[in-house]
Amino acid sequence: MKTFNKNAIARVLLLAGANLALSPNSLAGSPAMSGIVAEANDAESVFAAPAGMSRLEGTNMTVQGMVVRSLSSFDVDESKTAVEGGDPDNGEDPIIIPSLYYVRQLDDRWHAGISLTVPTGFGADYGSEWSGRYETVDFSLVYISLTPAVSYRWNDKLSFGAGTGITYTSNTSEVKFRQPIGGGGDGKITSDLDGVGLSVTLSMLYEFTPRTRAGIAWTSDSDADLEGNVRLRNLNPLFDQVATELGIKNINTEFTNTLPQRVLAGMYHQFESGNYFTLDGMWMKFSDFTVSDIELNGNDVNVDLPDIYDDFWAITTGMGFPSGGRLTYKVGAMYVSQMVDDEDRTFAIRMDEMWGFGAGVSYKMSNDRVIDLNATLMNVGEAPVDTGNQGATFGRVAGESDDPWAVLMELTYHL
Repeated sequence: MKTFNKNAIARVLLLAGANLALSPNSLAGSPAMSGIVAEANDAESVFAAPAGMSRLEGTNMTVQGMVVRSLSSFDVDESKTAVEGGDPDNGEDPIIIPSLYYVRQLDDRWHAGISLTVPTGFGADYGSEWSGRYETVDFSLVYISLTPAVSYRWNDKLSFGAGTGITYTSNTSEVKFRQPIGGGGDGKITSDLDGVGLSVTLSMLYEFTPRTRAGIAWTSDSDADLEGNVRLRNLNPLFDQVATELGIKNINTEFTNTLPQRVLAGMYHQFESGNYFTLDGMWMKFSDFTVSDIELNGNDVNVDLPDIYDDFWAITTGMGFPSGGRLTYKVGAMYVSQMVDDEDRTFAIRMDEMWGFGAGVSYKMSNDRVIDLNATLMNVGEAPVDTGNQGATFGRVAGESDDPWAVLMELTYHL
């Protein structure tokens, strides 16, 4: 019974932590996530690279809305899968990401700003009858990040910036399990957890010329202490009695989820024609991702979570083409490396390498306000999973994504 308890809790906590780690960040207002660090022409700098705020004059505000829709679905390999049930229900729910950014110039050297990013609707509902129901049935995430920041212009070329990320997370999930005694149908494990984590961002921007600049930003680890309940439900009478006596039917749960540090670097160059080019890179020390300091009903618990994650990197590039009037046309491309090898991938972090490309347009209104509309098409990889590689508890499940594409649509208003 103790083995059942540890294995079940480990799956639920890993799923919760993975959802937090992979929650989307509002990093840029250009196609294919380009122009993150050094473009620095609007209030979005406050979030990812606050040194860029030093280039802004007066008061700037950006209101942004993004919707990400997955077009892929998981295809169960029946020849390898030992659990009945077949494919899950249709795909993932859309990710809706509203964001707000504000920057104010305090004097010739100092700027202050704040951002509020509210990704909502992140999750998936695979259904309660599919072959992988003992790995995951559904999960959802609400992730709210408030990031105050300041920047200081050292001289005409060099600026520094710093910000503090305050992140609230609410996570729910559900998995099924075969009841170890008493027979009957599947039981289920539900979790409802929330907590707050802190991170620090330090950045620098150097302007070689009025048309060429480069920057770098580092964001620290963030330790989020999540608390809540893990519950066993739909139990047969015999197992219900045993679970109640063992104190595992309703478990008060606390754990620390460490989100790893990352480094962003980028450059911007405007040609004499007015066209411009951006290049950005990101590296994340994802091998440090972990769930630790687990307490169940106030007792410390040692649960062996898999050490399977790899550091990963991403690169984005973009170009802008002012039309000579009020319009600027933009294109971009991106690539993200794998964060977990194919043989180690689980349903908690079912991510593969990704690549994509996009296009957009900016329209400058008569009052100097700007509207951006961007679309990005991303290939998210087949992301094969075979739970037999991890010693599946309730039976092997194998498969991969079919039509692994996602679409990101973004509408941004710069005041």
